[in-house]
Amino acid sequence: MGRWSYSSRWTVEECKTITTKFLNEHKYFEGGVRWGGMNWSRNGEKTGSIGFVVSTVEGDEYIRFQYTQTDRNTEEKTELDYKARLDWTPCHFGGRRWWFICPLVVNGRVCGRRVGSLHLGGGKYFGCRHCYNLTYESSKESHRFDRVFRDMGITAKQAKELFK
Repeated sequence: MGRWSYSSRWTVEECKTITTKFLNEHKYFEGGVRWGGMNWSRNGEKTGSIGFVVSTVEGDEYIRFQYTQTDRNTEEKTELDYKARLDWTPCHFGGRRWWFICPLVVNGRVCGRRVGSLHLGGGKYFGCRHCYNLTYESSKESHRFDRVFRDMGITAKQAKELFK
């Protein structure tokens, strides 16, 4: 959908995103310090990559981002190297659930929210969707006719295919 609808807000889906789920699935939280990276692509073409270091050393939990940001207007490149704190909460049946602590400063205040995803939402640094005022693509879609489609016995997705 994108930003062409009634809202001009960027969506989470338009941003480069890193999640604690991804880090957990790739075993970055299994102790110590681990190095890694991540690539993004759109339509088979690489759109970006980052390197990162994840530390789960007790008392020094962080993710350190390392990447080059290119200004689309001036083509000026900026080397970025910064950390975001990590936190965890205990799970009911053992183990830990990991969280990012948003590192962004908005209106002179450090955000500090505990979140599961950080996004590169139009700025230079990864931050939470609240700081970048991001919305979800599904929130921008109109649901005005959903009941009519339901009464017809089809889903909104099926109706969208019919009226292409």
